[in-house]
Amino acid sequence: MTEIEIKEKIIEIFTEERQKPNENFEESHFLDFLTFPPHKKDNIKNSFKGVKKYYAFMKRLELEFSICFTIPDLDKMYSIDKITKKVIERIGKRRGNVMVIKQRTQQKETYYIEIFFFILIIASLTFWGVNLFSVMMSIAFGYAIYWILNSKIKSIQHDKKLKEKILTQKQNS
Repeated sequence: MTEIEIKEKIIEIFTEERQKPNENFEESHFLDFLTFPPHKKDNIKNSFKGVKKYYAFMKRLELEFSICFTIPDLDKMYSIDKITKKVIERIGKRRGNVMVIKQRTQQKETYYIEIFFFILIIASLTFWGVNLFSVMMSIAFGYAIYWILNSKIKSIQHDKKLKEKILTQKQNS
């Protein structure tokens, strides 16, 4: 793929991931326009909705181009031209992509926060009994557990699919 084709594909994915696909955006900080209303320059990761949109977009790029962004790559904010250059750079680093995805998939998950919230649910029900307050706390902590576990499961599924793509591509080339 040429640089222009990669840039066009990035814009296509960006358009699909946006809340308002046909709205105008500024190329210098286009990631802030994933949400509507757009965030101020380089502030997309300052809200739950922004973080969710940002990582969904970055994961789509990883799958589309069979690349792995490193943690420092994911911490940066990009213009369209910079993300295009970063994607081209990652495409050229096949061995690096293999190393990163193997590290991600071999990393063991910990469930300390989920266990802590579950203990809080049991403690609140034990201490206060079944009443409106303890039920509301249980629902809130239960939702937090669900949200965290759902995020971890989706991340594991993404990494597994990406690993298959990267290793298959590596064997075919």
